[in-house]
This record gives sequence, C-alpha cells and structure tokens, in this order.
Amino acid sequence: MTHLNRRDLLAGSAAMALLPGTAFAAGDKFFRLGLAEPGFTIQPKLDLPDPDGTVHTLSDYSGKVLLVSFWATWCPPCRKEMPGLARLGQELGPEGFEVLAVNVGDRQDRIEGFLDEFDHDGLTVLMDTDKAMPSTWFLRGLPVTYILDGTGKVILAAIGDRVWDSDEMISALRTLKST
Repeated sequence: MTHLNRRDLLAGSAAMALLPGTAFAAGDKFFRLGLAEPGFTIQPKLDLPDPDGTVHTLSDYSGKVLLVSFWATWCPPCRKEMPGLARLGQELGPEGFEVLAVNVGDRQDRIEGFLDEFDHDGLTVLMDTDKAMPSTWFLRGLPVTYILDGTGKVILAAIGDRVWDSDEMISALRTLKST
C-alpha cells in the first residue's frame, strides 16, 4: 500500500492522475485515486457529531456510495454549493447514496443559522468543531469533496466548488453505484 501525503494529494503525484474533462460534467476536474498505482488507498476516518449530538462513523454508511464534502460558513464557494449538495442528496438518497456535509471549525449556532437559509433536506451535516479532519483528510482549503465507494474506499476527490445537482453530475454519480 502506498503512503499518501498532503503534497501528493494536492500536487497530483504519480500515485494519482488529474483527469480533465472526465464524464463528470464539462469543466469539472476530479482526482481519480488509485488509477496509476495498484493498491493505492486512503484510509479516512470519521467520528463526528451532527447538530443533535449523534456521532457518525464511516461504517454507518457501509454499502452506500458516500459523498463527503468539507465546508465552512465563512467560505463563499462552500456556501454556493451547499444547496446543490442538498438537492443531490434528495435525488440520489433513495438509490443508495449519502451526502455528508462536514463543517470544519464553525460554532454550532453559526452552522444552524446558515442551514436555516435554504432547504437542507438531503444533507447529513456533521461538525468538526475541533478541526481534526483537515489533517486526516488532507484538507488544505475548502471546499474539498471526496467520493467513497460502498466499501469505504476513496475513489474520487474534488477541490473547489461544483454544481452537484446538474443533470450531468447526477448521471455520472449514478454510474459509480454500478462500478
């Protein structure tokens, strides 16, 4: 198994390839993990509460394609993409997908105030108030999104905001369920 460090993830080392113009919608760019080197994996962990205090772990979502988006209320691109992530979760949730929106560093009242601004059904919001996830998930900026397969293996990563609820994105994400 190859060790992944932050520089590799952000620079696109030999262990991964930047795929411009993938099937994931015109203009979107994803890092496809594990493409260039067999056995390459990230072993992410997640052990965070939602606003009600229920702690969520990755094993809670075993068997589902999981989209994990890291965001903050002070981040304009994050704020822009959150309603689309909620709509994506509403659309694909019944098909075995789950969307986790992991807030990094905000107080609970700020998170809840922002969520009151739009229909956030379809999102499972988690709180990383201690900012433990940036080092675990190799976050250097926000938003950053990872897509995990049903076994918990990270298969795609996106740095920056996306239009998650576009027809092209939804269609492309559906193909992950069958791979």
